[in-house]
Amino acid sequence: MEPTLSQGVGYGVIVGLGAFFALMMNVITIVQNKFTKFNAGKVDEFTAASRNIPFGLIICGIVSSWTWSLTLLQSSTESYYLGVSGSYYYGLGGLLQVGIFSVIAAKVKVNANLVTTFAELGYFRFGTWGHLAFLWSGIICNAIVSACILLGGGAVFSAITGISEYAALFLIPLGVAAYVSLGGLRATFISDATHTFILLIFVIIFVFTVYVGSSKIGSPGRMWELLKEVSKTTPVDTNYHGEYLTFRSADGAVYAVRSTITGFGLVACDQAYWSRAIAGKDRVIGPAYFVAALCWFIIPFSLGASLGLSARALSVYPDFPTLSSAEVGAGLCSVASAVYLLGKAGATMMMLMVFLSVTSSFSGELIATSTLISYDIYKKYIRKNATPHEVVRVAKIMVFVWALFSAGLSSAFNAAGIGLGWLFNFLGVATASGVFPIALAFTWSGLTTLGAVVGSIGSMCIALIVWLVTCKAYMGTINVDNLSNDWVSFAGNSAAIVCGGVISIGLSLIFPEKETFEWEDTRNRTILVGESKEAHREHQERLENLTSAEQRAVAHETNAGDDSSLDIELDQEIDQVFLGAQFKKYTILFGITALIFAFVIPVPLSAAPYIWSKKFLAGVVGIIIAWLFVSFSVVIILPIWESKEYLWNLFLVIIGKQTIEQFHNSQEGGDESSGSGSSVEVDVSPIVEKTGA
Repeated sequence: MEPTLSQGVGYGVIVGLGAFFALMMNVITIVQNKFTKFNAGKVDEFTAASRNIPFGLIICGIVSSWTWSLTLLQSSTESYYLGVSGSYYYGLGGLLQVGIFSVIAAKVKVNANLVTTFAELGYFRFGTWGHLAFLWSGIICNAIVSACILLGGGAVFSAITGISEYAALFLIPLGVAAYVSLGGLRATFISDATHTFILLIFVIIFVFTVYVGSSKIGSPGRMWELLKEVSKTTPVDTNYHGEYLTFRSADGAVYAVRSTITGFGLVACDQAYWSRAIAGKDRVIGPAYFVAALCWFIIPFSLGASLGLSARALSVYPDFPTLSSAEVGAGLCSVASAVYLLGKAGATMMMLMVFLSVTSSFSGELIATSTLISYDIYKKYIRKNATPHEVVRVAKIMVFVWALFSAGLSSAFNAAGIGLGWLFNFLGVATASGVFPIALAFTWSGLTTLGAVVGSIGSMCIALIVWLVTCKAYMGTINVDNLSNDWVSFAGNSAAIVCGGVISIGLSLIFPEKETFEWEDTRNRTILVGESKEAHREHQERLENLTSAEQRAVAHETNAGDDSSLDIELDQEIDQVFLGAQFKKYTILFGITALIFAFVIPVPLSAAPYIWSKKFLAGVVGIIIAWLFVSFSVVIILPIWESKEYLWNLFLVIIGKQTIEQFHNSQEGGDESSGSGSSVEVDVSPIVEKTGA
């Protein structure tokens, strides 16, 4: 592809827009620290947003953080290769992985309410070996995800503006680090809201351009005609009659399984997911993940069904650019469609959309990894008596360290010819082994140390061996291209998740622990204030006969001598009845959703020898457009409406019409800790009983 915009525009967007968002986020953080009860200098606020992000903002954060450059680019690539089923199956993998957290989140809140990372629980349950196994899984996952995010952004900027890909790979993460290092996790949520607003607007514009406003396509009927013509000259070999508008696809079925496995591997090992589950309020986190999954699904599906299919359909026109396999592998088919249909406006929107996606999702990876390093490496092994203030300082430094590391890693991948498609195929191989051990650590008391460690690390080694052996046996030679072959990747992905489950569960049942595990050993515990089970039990016994005021005094005593920077209530009430009901409800809802999207919809379409008609395609396009507007309302409008009273009172404080004390008092009695003047009720059932932990 030839660049459409100048290099000056590319550098201007990366540096100028990056500086603007950094300045805006830093101003917001300064206002927050000065006028609200939340101070980013405190460890729990910096790493977990004080565990009180409300319903709407949690949804926005989840959708935004999971809308990587990979989401925008790879979904279109899959539709380019497989036809209409490609982006559906890409979206399926993400839908299931985000949705499963609606189930896991309740168990996080009830069984490990004060952990900040999933590796922390690995230590509390399984000791040092379990901690190191989970920590390794997390670091590996965050490294690959960070590289995926940056590679997508670098490829798009280079293709559209002609700037050096390596320059983009270093400049983008440093700009994101500038605001994350000051504002912490709450800054990423606010950034998510602004970025997602623009991103969804652009997605809607692209869909309308393809199916309504373009003279080249302009309607579902014309898209149908063009794809029928393309299928005669460039058929999809494994699709029914080589057609693009069919779900009957052998490669599509394989990709669906691989996408799902990859998705589950990411959801278990990516600390960014756990950060948002931990940051959310107890009563809303499960519903938020469930709704976010449905809102997110339509983004990759709509882009694949519009820009991805367009890249095939438009190839009948002689002036449409010919895409090399390397360009398609880098996710540039959607860029080619946008530029061809809208010219410089399309190039600008695509560049901005990818930039916002990269900065938003990468901010989540920065705070997630810096938390892992500061909590689970620095505090746990390097300086055990570090105060919360020191932990925050290290986390801020690690934000920049990880930004530089990710830039270097993605540059190395780029130099080796490894792009988005390759890394996506490899993700499941490297991460899916941790799905069962990590998820079961929060949900099953029978999981043992042996099962957790061997299940995660041992299965990862097995998956890598199966991946390499399959490549040698099936392809004849092990090289970069062959390792990303569909069947080779399928073998490695399947080995990772199957072995992880069989080994972790099997070893736990065959060699159970001698001492029965109790969830009380993990409740109200954090690495920040103590590690041993004995000390924790003594602390709990000491609290039993104390008044609330005396309990708070004891909590401050255990604060490592620096209670000014620790804003965690060390002995929280855990509403076990409510969270137990929420767990059951969303287990059922997730099961129904998974059944519908993974079987009820695709299986009949795949089993039948059916090629979509013009009317059927028009109906699907209508559903896509309606779904996009519903998602926009939930992701963008709901958080603003939810926080309208809070934002108005904050504005009055800033202009001097209300005192800070009055502002704080206005939040009490309602939803004081949510950062919102109002809350969205999403109760599963009334609170019947509260059990103190």
